Amino acid sequence: MNPVSEGATEGDVETQILMPLLTRTELLAIPINEIKSKEGISARDLGKGTKRKVGYIPDFCIYKQSLPILVIEAKSPSSDVFAAYGEARLYATEINRSFPAGTNPCCRIIATNGITLAAGHWDADPTISGKVESLSAGTSTFDALSALLGNDALSRLATQFNDVLRSKSFKRPFNQGAGPSQIASRIEPNTFAADLAPVLRRYFSSRDQSTDEEIYSRAYISSNEITSYDRILESYLKDRLSKAKRRIEVRTTKRKSDAITKTISTFDENRPAAGDIQLVTGGVGVGKSLFARRYKEYLQPEPLRDKNHWAFLNFNNAPEDYHNWDNWVCEAFAKSVIAEGAPVNLRDPIDQERVFSSDLQDRKAFYDRMEASQAGRGGLEKARDLEAWRLDPLILTRGISRYLQGDRAENLIVVFDNVDRRETEAQLAAFQVALWFMDQTKCLVILQMRDSTFEAFKHKPPLDTYRTGQIFHISPPRFVDVVKKRLELSLEVLAAEAPEHVKFETRSGAHISYPKSRAGEFLKGIYVELFQRPNNLSRVLEALAGRNVRRALDMFMAIITSGHMPEEIIVGVAQGNGFRSFPEYRILRALMRQDYRFFNNNSGFIANIFNCDSRWNRPSNTLLSEILFYLISVRKVRGDNGQMGFVALPRLLAHLEGLGFVRSDILDAARFCLLKELIEVETSSLDTLRERDSVKATASGWAHMRLLSSRIEYLSAVLPTTPMDDKTLAARVFDLMQVENRAGQIHFHQAVNMVERFEKYLRKQETSLLSFPGYADAKQSGAKYIVTKVQEALTFARKEDARVSGQGDLLDF
Repeated sequence: MNPVSEGATEGDVETQILMPLLTRTELLAIPINEIKSKEGISARDLGKGTKRKVGYIPDFCIYKQSLPILVIEAKSPSSDVFAAYGEARLYATEINRSFPAGTNPCCRIIATNGITLAAGHWDADPTISGKVESLSAGTSTFDALSALLGNDALSRLATQFNDVLRSKSFKRPFNQGAGPSQIASRIEPNTFAADLAPVLRRYFSSRDQSTDEEIYSRAYISSNEITSYDRILESYLKDRLSKAKRRIEVRTTKRKSDAITKTISTFDENRPAAGDIQLVTGGVGVGKSLFARRYKEYLQPEPLRDKNHWAFLNFNNAPEDYHNWDNWVCEAFAKSVIAEGAPVNLRDPIDQERVFSSDLQDRKAFYDRMEASQAGRGGLEKARDLEAWRLDPLILTRGISRYLQGDRAENLIVVFDNVDRRETEAQLAAFQVALWFMDQTKCLVILQMRDSTFEAFKHKPPLDTYRTGQIFHISPPRFVDVVKKRLELSLEVLAAEAPEHVKFETRSGAHISYPKSRAGEFLKGIYVELFQRPNNLSRVLEALAGRNVRRALDMFMAIITSGHMPEEIIVGVAQGNGFRSFPEYRILRALMRQDYRFFNNNSGFIANIFNCDSRWNRPSNTLLSEILFYLISVRKVRGDNGQMGFVALPRLLAHLEGLGFVRSDILDAARFCLLKELIEVETSSLDTLRERDSVKATASGWAHMRLLSSRIEYLSAVLPTTPMDDKTLAARVFDLMQVENRAGQIHFHQAVNMVERFEKYLRKQETSLLSFPGYADAKQSGAKYIVTKVQEALTFARKEDARVSGQGDLLDF
């Protein structure tokens, strides 16, 4: 390498000598993302007395597996390179001081003034020193330097130190003896709900109910019936989208929806030669399909009703390969438009000729020639063509649309339904197909798209073609509104259909008979308990459901039917004693376990935020908390992709690596959060996370951190499936699991005692994180926060009348 000139600056040394030396593949070949500059390095005070240096930061530091391995100091040519080496050694000493005795990861030093270079170990004078000009591949000086601190050498060192720091005894407490079979065992639904299940499932099912007349006619929630969220939940659950004038919120009453009617009326009056397309955005499960069906059946004004012909193309049924959607769309259209009542009968020869009249006219000269050459030949050719056209999806689609909109001068409206339930690339492909279909048919296409997809890609192809079109947006109703409406409907049906007396037998063998009106009292009592009492249950439920109405319905059904619901309360209602309030933990237990005896990673609607994997480079029960804490803290900030709260994955990785976590572990933990819907990704995928994506915390992620982590029921329930490296604690958790398996439950004081031990275990993990410079410098962190919440749960449990301090929670701001 060429040395710098005598008049060079420290910056020149960094750019001309150090960075090429560190990063070029023929030299040290260290990846650029492992090199931290001053902005990302922790400051340390060095020396003593008059030589004390406050807040010293080296120029660069190499991090491997989030461990500081190599300290680098650059000076100008006029500076003493060995003095710079000494400063870097002192810094490494301060860093190593925070790690356990005998573990000194910050073990290599390099310093240069652009002319001379010194390198060696953290606790000794330089073992390599020489002129910069001698640092060329193949020289003895460079070979020695590469062996000391080349990329491969540093990686080996990092692995050795990581093996020392890494706990090797992480184990899930249930994973011994009969634990695996117990954790997978199920319980029967409560016997009360068994007789009522058919009626309840009719109205609280998450299956597609957009074609169920009772639902879209009587259970649809109009705009004026939607209530407001509280301040915190609103920041997660209320759509925060573009304020552009062309975005119109769809408002409905029981009789009309003016915005959609205006669009269809304009289409009817103007008959655009190229057709038209209308986007309807909203989150998954907010009711876009239900709205489209309700509008078609109930909200169309009479003059349009007689002229409009509808087709609904359910993209849940579309092939996985969206490159072949053209043919499927045409097939689905032809079936649906006839099923929805279009005056077309393809089995009728006269109707066939009406549909293909234009094609027949184009071939008339041919038929005449065939008929002239041989009697009946023209009719035969015509019949063959008609059958071929009937079997060709595209020709049939064109024929039907031409007949309805041309010959009959009526309107064709085609709903691309459930597009929003596909991943981003498929949604964009559906938009492209919609443009093609519109061109082929000249119809009005109504396409449902996820709001986040539109916001992320509205300026990119193919959505940039929709620059001037208005966007209709449908906001989701609240959990409380959905349940109330469905509950009212189910109570009516129970009153009409249930036997006058309902009979059931409790697990204890008691035979109970009660009038059907009491069933309604129980259902209404649960509703009051969940949504009208001054507690946090409704916030938990709203947050877990998010903006997904289908998930909300599943949750309420799970609560009602769960075998974890106390039958003595049901018996009390049945015997006319009224509805007694029951503890919050009963609801949490039903939500966490559903029909499983114990909580596990596949049960219920709640996730384990202390989960980790023993195969990680450095397993930690606080990593998920760190991810969620950071994302929640920036939820009100304009994100890296332009949308509120979204953080680019590289930025999240850099932040957590700075706290001492390993990149591959962070990625795996983030994927777990995505699968459990604690975070969401901009692509709308539920299971795929790429390093170029941006993510944000969901309301469910907030509820897990803010509310559930301070509940003894939650903490004690997740422990059997929580990997931990404390054998004594794991044994205690397993013992109590056996007690619960035999007796059906453990005593509250046993659960509290177990959580007390877990809190001490978490504090040890938090203390171990202080070894890492970035974590030690952090004023706030997920680990610190989650330990505080566990302590809050214990404080409340020890004193039943205690109340949490009125001081605002960090995650509420």
